[in-house]
This record gives sequence, C-alpha cells and structure tokens, in this order.
Amino acid sequence: MVELLSAVSRLFALGGAAWLVGSAVFRYICIAQSQWREPAPWGLLLGAAFAVVLGHAGLLAAQLLALAELGAGGAYDFLIGTRVGMVWSLRAVLGGLLLAAAAGLSAARKPEGGYLACAALAAGYIALAPWGGHAAGAGAPWEVLAPNVVHMLAVAAWFGALPSWLLTTRAYARQPDRALPTEALARTLTRFSRLAMGLMLVIVLSGIWLATRYIENSGDLLGTRYGYLVLGKLGLLTVALAFANRLRSRFLPALRDAGDNHCKRRRAGEAARQVAVELAAAVGVLSCAAWLAQTTPALHEPDPYWWLPFRWSLEATWAEPGLRSWIVGGLLVAAVGAAAVLQGRRLGWTRLGAAGLLAGAGTLGWALAVPAYPTTYKRSQVPYLTVSVASGRALYGEHCAACHGAGGRGDGPAGASLARPPADLSEPHTALHTAGDMYWWLTHGIPESGMPPFGDRLSDDERWDLINFLRAFSEGFQSRVLAPQTVPGQAWLGAINFYLDGVPGKAELKAYRETHNVLLVFLGGPQAQERARALAAASAALNSRRTQVLAVPLGGTELPADLPFPVLGPGAAELWSAYDLLTRTVSNRGAPDRLGMDWSHAEFLVDRFGYVRARWIADEGPDPGWAQPERLYTELERLNAEPRLRPPPDDHVH
Repeated sequence: MVELLSAVSRLFALGGAAWLVGSAVFRYICIAQSQWREPAPWGLLLGAAFAVVLGHAGLLAAQLLALAELGAGGAYDFLIGTRVGMVWSLRAVLGGLLLAAAAGLSAARKPEGGYLACAALAAGYIALAPWGGHAAGAGAPWEVLAPNVVHMLAVAAWFGALPSWLLTTRAYARQPDRALPTEALARTLTRFSRLAMGLMLVIVLSGIWLATRYIENSGDLLGTRYGYLVLGKLGLLTVALAFANRLRSRFLPALRDAGDNHCKRRRAGEAARQVAVELAAAVGVLSCAAWLAQTTPALHEPDPYWWLPFRWSLEATWAEPGLRSWIVGGLLVAAVGAAAVLQGRRLGWTRLGAAGLLAGAGTLGWALAVPAYPTTYKRSQVPYLTVSVASGRALYGEHCAACHGAGGRGDGPAGASLARPPADLSEPHTALHTAGDMYWWLTHGIPESGMPPFGDRLSDDERWDLINFLRAFSEGFQSRVLAPQTVPGQAWLGAINFYLDGVPGKAELKAYRETHNVLLVFLGGPQAQERARALAAASAALNSRRTQVLAVPLGGTELPADLPFPVLGPGAAELWSAYDLLTRTVSNRGAPDRLGMDWSHAEFLVDRFGYVRARWIADEGPDPGWAQPERLYTELERLNAEPRLRPPPDDHVH
C-alpha cells in the first residue's frame, strides 16, 4: 500500500510539474507571440501546481510510513538529519512557492512573467528529484546525476507540451473563431515537431546512458522488476513515437498544403484523437518512470530470475571453433538484410531484406545461445576476499577433490565412475560460465554428469566461498603471463581484496585505490630479512612514487620490527592461500596433484585502480627482477603516468 501511494503521488507531482514546463515550452517557443489568442491559462496552472503540492505531500507521507515500519526516526530526523530529507524539504519549498505563484497569477499585472516563473519553479522541482534518489547514491554520482536531470527535463518538456498540442488542434477543429489561423497552426505544429525530435533524441540517448549504469546484463533486463519497467517504458515510448511519426508525415504536410480549410479541420479532429493516444502512451511512460524511481536498480538486485533455458554469450560461444562461422555468417546476413530494408524500397527488396534480417538474427540467436538456469545471473553477497578464497580452497579439498582431483585437473579417483569425466577446472572454460551457473550446479548438482548436489551440505556462504576460490584458481592459469614488467594499457586481473589488521586509517586493500599503488610482498625463506631491509631502504623512493609496501611473512618468518611499512602477520596464512593461486608462471604450471605452488617469495604490483599489473617470483630463476630497485621504479613511473583503463574490479564474483 505504501509503495502504491508513493508511485501515485510521484506521478501526480511529476505530471503536474511536467505540464507546467511543457505548456510554457509550447506557448513561448512554438506559438508566435503575435498569434496568442488566450491569456495565460490561470486555472490550469493552478490545478497543475496543486497536483505538485498534493503529490509531494503524498510522497512524504509514504516515506514516513516506510520509515515507521522500519523503526527509524520521525519526520524531523528525516527532513533535517539526512541528505535525502533535505532535498525533499527543498522540493517542498519549491512546491509551495509554485502554488503561491500560480494562485497570484490571476491578479498579476504581467501574467506572462508569472507563467514563466511557475515554469521555472516546476523545472527546479523536477531537476532536484535525482538528488534525492538512486542517482545521488551511485558510485560516481556525477556520471548519473547530470544525465538524469537532463533526461527528466526533456521528458517533462515533451510530455507537458502534448496537452497543449491536443487543445490547440482540437480548438482548430471545433472552434475556428477562437483558434489559430491555418497557416499559424501549421507553423506552430511544425516548430513543435522539430523541437520534439530534438527532445526525443536527448531522451533516448540519456535513457540509454542511464540504463547502462543501472542494468549490467540481460538478466537484469529480463529478470528483475526494474528491467520489466524499463522495457515497459521503452515499449510505450515506441507507441508514442509511432503516432508522432504518423502525424509528422501525414497530418502536417496536409495542413501546410493549399486546400479546403474545412477538410483540414476534419483531419485536425482525427489528428487530435491520435495525439490523445500518444498522450495516453506518454502517461504510461511517466507512470513507469515514477515506479522506477522507487524500485531497486537492477544492478543492486541480488537475485535476478532468469526464466529462459538459455542465454546469449559471444565470449562462451566464440571459444567453440565450430560456431564461429555461424556467428560471422549470421551477422553478415543480418547486416545485408538490414541494408536492403533501409535502402531497397525503390528496387523492391524490402521483403527480401526483411527475410534476410530475420534469418540472420535467428542464426545469431541460435549460435550465441548457451544453457542457462534460474540463478544464472544471481549475484554473490559474499565479497571476493582472501578469507573467502581461502575458505573455498579448504572446502574444495573436503568436498570436491575426490572427483576433480587434488590439483583441480579433473583426475580425482572418484571421478572415474561418473557418467562423464569431471571438469578440468584449470581450463579456460571455467571462466566462461557465470557465477550463478556455478551456484546452480553446486546447489542442484549436474545429474547427467553424475555430479551430486551440495545444497544440503554446504551453506549459502560456503557455496559462494567455493565459487570465489574457483574464480581465483581459474585466473591463476590466465595470470601465468604476468612478469616483472608491466604491459602498458592492459589491466585485467583484479587484486583479491583483504582486510588490513592494525594498519592505521586503512581498513582493506581497496582503501588505497585512487591514491597509491601497492607492492604486496610475501616474504619467506633465508632471504626474507635481507629483502625486507632492501625495501625499507627504498621506502622514501617508493613513497615519492605513490607506492605503499605491504609485507606478509610466510611460514613463521620473523621480520625486523622497525620496518617503515605495515607487516600483515595476522591472517598471513589465508592471504597466501589466496594469492598463492596467482603465482603460476609460463615455465611452471605447478604440480598436477596440488592446487598451489611452492614458492617462498613472491611480489605483486597492484596499480592505484585495483589491478595486478606485474609480478616477480624471486625463486623462479636468475632474473634479478625487482631486487634491482631501478627496474621497479621504472614500472611505477609507467603506472603513475597511465589514466584509468577500466572501472575498479568488482567486489563480488560475477
């Protein structure tokens, strides 16, 4: 009930404000001032302003009811003590000023100025809305806030102008003595048509941008309420655009052509009915937008429900050589078909092109399809942390090694009796499945292969720990190419996050992002103290290059107590249990009967955006690596000169 009250109230407030903005746009931009036949519509303005105030009051009531259900503070605490509440308070002030301005418009000496003031206050009310919603809480709010404001104002200008279009055209059809002359009406509607095309371009482009910020994949679009609302909004917008295009291509040319005005008025009546349908579709668009504003963005929905038995993945299917020709062929046939549809009308190729387009699209859909499950797009609620990876590694040894092998190569003794050989988890195919796929298999098993279900033996968190381990294990084989030298412009291996016990001002590894590179040093063996002293001597040079050293002692190694950088003694075993998986090299894949390696000294260079960019395995060979400080400084200077190459690594496995 609270949710319904909130959606209806938001629709009232947004609709009233949009009408004020759009009607002003239509009156002052589309109609020539010399053709104004009516004064500013005081009654309609007052009604729209009242709708804004009433809607905002309903929104506030719904919010306070929701807070009461959660046992949170009262109205004062919300409105004064929170940023969202302060935004809502400011919007309430604008709504009150809007109502006062509209109420005083009838007595104003210059009502047109009051009309513009009402429109400006309504635009301000709309522009503030994203500051109190999802956009303000985004990781990079300015990437979302500004497009959101532009999107909402463009929608308001388009939607709010449609009633004026309808009233103006209906007056021409039914009250010729009070309506615009034919030529003036044609010029007015032509101006609006051009303006609406520009507004629609802004709406579509900003909408696509925002969708990419709130929707990550097809599961978000087809498996969440947020995605359904986006699709509904898109469908209704398509209906509105279809009617608008029909009016632009048929009614406006007829209105501009020489001919009987009586016939034009009859066609204007038909056009008004079509605009009424367009307006109804626009109301639907606005209703979807109102509901979207109070719906959890799909990106933050932990359990998208995937109802299809397949999904589409270029990454997974391109790895199969037999499918590549089908993918390329389908794409070419679809492209040729689309070109024929767009350009072949004069040659009569439209139907043939449409058939080609459908055939190519169908081939692509078949070639790109891979099996999927209801949890395929499920999101982990267990962070990708070393403690989780270490836990998953232990669980693997207890529950999985018998079939998949002690080294994860699919050669376990119990696997010989299964209907299919267990998967070799070191192969790249393990990276081609979603985390949700693996969650489904761990929960329900794979009956056709003989893999049993573990949903009754492992808790939800334990299954995600296993998945986090499998991600790190798979990435360990991909990371064999890492060397002491960074590869410019290549950031792909996200550093496994971990907590920093006893480090003042820093709670976890990712706290160094944007400010410092991190040299993560695992020290063991007879050279541990010597290397620790060498790093201490280079501390000033490393600090000047925005690099923080974090030392992890291995195997009970004792490091000097006076080191100028943190030593992560607590949790060292689980840290190494996770990062050990990332120490395979081109010349050493590791033993087939063990998950990790047998190094006593390894160093990882993590850039300031959270990606492992280089690695030195001191035990592996004669290459002195970063034992020569100048080589390390060169890599740091290269990293410091690089811009952000991609967004920070995900905190959860996908």
